[in-house]
Amino acid sequence: MIFEGAKWISNGVREYVGTVEGVYSNPSPYFRKDFEVKKGLVKATLYATAKGVYEAYVNDMYAGNELFTPGFTNYGKLILYQEYDVTDKLRKGKNCFGAVLSEGWYAGQLAYQKKQYFGTWPICLLMKLVLEYKDGSVEEIGTDSSFKTTTGRILASSFLDGEVVDNRLPESYEMFEKGMKTDDWDNATEEGDDFSLLKPQEEEPVRFLHRLKGVCIGHDKGDIYDFGQNTAGVLYLNVKAVEGTKITLRHGEMMDGDKLYTANLRAARCMDEFICRQGRQIITPTFTFHGFRYAEVIIDGDAEVTDIFMNVCHNDLARTGYVDTSSELVNKIFTNTLWSQRSNFISVPTDCPQRDERLGWTGDAQIFSMTAMYNKDCKAFFARYMRDMRLDQRPDGAVTDVVPDLYGLTGAGCAAWGDAVTVIPYHHYLMYGDKSILEDNIEAMKRWVGYLKSASTDLIRPATGYGDWLSIEDDTDKSVLATAYFAYSTDILVKCLKYLGQDADEYEKLSAEVKEAFRTAFVAEDGVIKSDTQTCYLLGISFDLCEDKEKCFNHLLRTLERKGYRLSTGFVGVRFLLPVLTEMGRADLAYKLLLSEEYPSWGFTVKNGATSIWERWNSYTPETGFGNVGMNSFNHYSLGSCVEWMYAYMLGIRPHKDYVGFEKVIIHPVTDPEHRISFVNGSYDSEGGRIDLDWAEEEGVVVLNVSKPAEVEAVFEIEGEITAVTVDGEEATIDMAANAEEVQIRYIPAKNNFNIN
Repeated sequence: MIFEGAKWISNGVREYVGTVEGVYSNPSPYFRKDFEVKKGLVKATLYATAKGVYEAYVNDMYAGNELFTPGFTNYGKLILYQEYDVTDKLRKGKNCFGAVLSEGWYAGQLAYQKKQYFGTWPICLLMKLVLEYKDGSVEEIGTDSSFKTTTGRILASSFLDGEVVDNRLPESYEMFEKGMKTDDWDNATEEGDDFSLLKPQEEEPVRFLHRLKGVCIGHDKGDIYDFGQNTAGVLYLNVKAVEGTKITLRHGEMMDGDKLYTANLRAARCMDEFICRQGRQIITPTFTFHGFRYAEVIIDGDAEVTDIFMNVCHNDLARTGYVDTSSELVNKIFTNTLWSQRSNFISVPTDCPQRDERLGWTGDAQIFSMTAMYNKDCKAFFARYMRDMRLDQRPDGAVTDVVPDLYGLTGAGCAAWGDAVTVIPYHHYLMYGDKSILEDNIEAMKRWVGYLKSASTDLIRPATGYGDWLSIEDDTDKSVLATAYFAYSTDILVKCLKYLGQDADEYEKLSAEVKEAFRTAFVAEDGVIKSDTQTCYLLGISFDLCEDKEKCFNHLLRTLERKGYRLSTGFVGVRFLLPVLTEMGRADLAYKLLLSEEYPSWGFTVKNGATSIWERWNSYTPETGFGNVGMNSFNHYSLGSCVEWMYAYMLGIRPHKDYVGFEKVIIHPVTDPEHRISFVNGSYDSEGGRIDLDWAEEEGVVVLNVSKPAEVEAVFEIEGEITAVTVDGEEATIDMAANAEEVQIRYIPAKNNFNIN
């Protein structure tokens, strides 16, 4: 065991000292160990974790550049640890290492109840430094009571409420400088040696990855700055101040007239406070983050801000895809979605980065998972999230609404939320082709489907859960939606069992029975589905619940016409809206909805200044102002699931369900029948290599260019009359294009016989 011989250590504090400037938190403890390095050091490896969050230091250097380690888990079931190569940070002779801690997710106040869900003080540190020498000897130094501990500049720290810092005290790195006196530091308290919950972190960590410069746009109690993008991060200020000056940083997503809008933050304080030392200094917090575009800097005393930036943080996932079009509106919808993904992929896929919530809602994650995997390399990220989900799955098979689960805050077994346990592994396998995701989760999938069956009456699910969350005056019956997802998860389970070469007969039979029960209970003779909403028909078609899809589709068109050809879907239905319209021959309608700037639409939010995806279609309207402050995030990726359609249909790069992981790629661009989009280009970095695609339409002719590895076989699905094919620079036929690296196809797109005024 890596940590054998080490001990969990704390500073011995077991109670709260009280509230510091409105933040309920104890001062952050520092832990330090001085030691000697012999001659001939070859390698030095530091292993570290915490019950809390930590920053590790070797001498006066940060051990890595990760944030909020060890990460957000259910600390009672799993604690991650990190490994750092610190060889170049050590020198012969005297050295030191250690860390500074904060409560983080472990002991901090979380969510809208602002409770501690996983633990309380003492927060604990666990470290081991392994030194390897040329002579083959190995020295190990683990945390124990010989470590020295004290408190310092971080007086209070909270994800929701912010941080209080006394800049007159030494910087964190200075606490680990050579010569720092520790005579008046206490000895650490040993807190046991139970390492049974520890696992190595395998997903990419959270880091600072972008820097945005602020522009002063006005003054209220202090100067207000606009960073041009609603996202997640912290402020970074260069300041020249008189000692004792107090600087308060307030954060908000929107402006309300000439004031910072903060009503939607609910109980989250979202403020950082600093007491300045004399002279020039950096003002930035350590153990918090905020969701914001605007910030107010309030100075009580004498200080000058010479520079102000926003350091943006998120999991450091490699960018794997992009889409660019002739439409600035579509491009903005795409980038807004990408920014919302960045802002909410902070250790786990969360709902929002600003208010008193920031939880790993399972429904949001599954709805968005394909979009997420097109945009970013989420292979390890979602594998870790699924491990967390399995750990939190209830004994009866129900999957919790949020992962990691905050006991008693939310429920379990909700339709479309619990179905994340089947949907995400299935999408993961389609995109990455790694069977381990199915092998790891197949039993959890079975348990979930077993739960759905046991919690149903005659295979009809009860009308509970969140339904088509935040739909627009078009509520889908919850029993309809839940039973539809029962069928969908069962179908996915069948597919995954077959991928693994396992018998699926039991579940194929169950799937057929659930679909028949759905039709009997909810589908009238004329094809109308109970509740008669856009979403019920979208699910009916997508989940193969309708015996007559054309009839079902005609009802969908009727519901769209009833709404003036505007969408009314919520979180659940919106993912299927554009794909169903396209698959059923109405790409004109799909493009119309995508390009609309009327309320409700993606374009409406862009027209009203959105730089990220809003939680609600009506988070803000000029007529009614801000939406319900009880739940109104301006950075919430769920409604951005339309980007999946941009990749798979508009651009035309799609995984093959029989040749997963892009062993084969389906190339099927769907051009705009109304010619509002004249070109699209983009790419996807698949497991087999980069697939580049661009198409442009001029005078009724589409020129399609595809560049890909020869090993990735292409299946071209071209709707229209092909007039010319070029393969690797030579004239060819379409049959010769499958294994080519460079393909150009010229074609006249098929006529769309449906037009709307």
